[in-house]
Amino acid sequence: MMPMRTAIVSLMFLTILPTPLFAQTSHLPEPDKDPFVGTWKANAEKSRPNLDEAEASYVVTISRNGDDRVISSRTKRPFSGGFSENHYSIRCDGIAHRVQCGVASCTTSCAYKAATRVEGDTVSPDRETSYWTQEVSSDGQEMRIYSYRNAARTKVKRVEVRDRVK
Repeated sequence: MMPMRTAIVSLMFLTILPTPLFAQTSHLPEPDKDPFVGTWKANAEKSRPNLDEAEASYVVTISRNGDDRVISSRTKRPFSGGFSENHYSIRCDGIAHRVQCGVASCTTSCAYKAATRVEGDTVSPDRETSYWTQEVSSDGQEMRIYSYRNAARTKVKRVEVRDRVK
C-alpha cells in the first residue's frame, strides 16, 4: 500500500504535467471552425524565394474528418501539360504518420499550436527532414507556410503564401 504522502505527491505531479497527446491537441478547433479548412492557391508574387511554374500552380483543399485533416492537392506537371494530384489524411496529434507525397510516401507529424497555427515536420524518402509552420491570417484569407533549415525553427529557408479561393 502506498503511503498517503507519496500518493498525494504523485497525484499532484500527474495533474501539473499534461499528457503529450493533450498538449498536442489542446488547440484543435472544431472542424466547422477550423480556419485552415477551404481551398488555397499559391501566390507566386508574395512567396520567397520565387516559385517555379509547378509550385505557382499549386492548389490545395483542406477539410476535416473529425480530428483528421484531409489534404487534396493539385500541381501542374512541367513539360507534360498534365497535373499531379495528392490525397491523404493525417491526424495532427504530434505523432509521426506515413502519408503519400507524390509517388512515394513520407513520414509527417503535425500539431495545432493555436487555432491558426500548425507546426510539423516531414521526413522524405531520401531521409531529409523538413520543418515547417502553417499560419492563417487573422482575416482568414491568407496562409503562410514557413520552411526552416533547423528543428528549432530559427532559420527560415522559404515562405510560401497561399490565398483562399472564394
